[in-house]
Amino acid sequence: MLSENKRIEKIDSRVGVAAARRKPAILDAAMAVIAKHGLSATTMERVAKSAGVSPGTVSFHFSSKDRLLLETLDAVVLEFEMARRKAIEDSAGDPVLALQALIETNLGAKLADPRKVAVWHAFWGEAKPRRVYLERVGAFDDAYHQSLEQLFRQLIERGGYAGLDAEAVTYGFAGLLESLWQEILTDGRRFDRARARRLARNYLVGLFPRHFPAEAPGATESMKSQGESQ
Repeated sequence: MLSENKRIEKIDSRVGVAAARRKPAILDAAMAVIAKHGLSATTMERVAKSAGVSPGTVSFHFSSKDRLLLETLDAVVLEFEMARRKAIEDSAGDPVLALQALIETNLGAKLADPRKVAVWHAFWGEAKPRRVYLERVGAFDDAYHQSLEQLFRQLIERGGYAGLDAEAVTYGFAGLLESLWQEILTDGRRFDRARARRLARNYLVGLFPRHFPAEAPGATESMKSQGESQ
């Protein structure tokens, strides 16, 4: 009887591990379906087909389509928020390092994947989902904006850039990144990340030349090669 119980425990353990692996795969499939079809046309069946599982498996992990969509949004937002915090924390109080890291966070292939960007915009683009977005994500957006403004305020004070307004600089920088995310939606996998990084950095070069010096000749091509390899 004891050995039979152990065998059952091992089976239960394997089943639990398999189930734990399926849920992230289903969320990943949901991102792909949302990117292709939008929120309204996303169905449990389409997500199941994309994930290579049965509709029943999707229903086992997510009780409804609404729950699936919300958890997909939560997964995308949480990943971005953790990366944002890490970028700032790892800079050890240096606003230049923090801003450089945030450019990579916003434009790198991992977080600025076309499917993930599509999830953000899908919730923002429809009236009812937009209300859900604001309820679940609004606080994160506000915290991100405040973090940016604080970084620019520190840089302005430390660098003696007396003519600059931190709030205005923040809106300009955030708006540029948002525009580049729009390009990700339209360009998909063809999006030029090296060019996007260069544009974001050049925005800072123009405002903070002592802290973000202009690139040396040839640096652009080097950055492009690095971007294409990621």
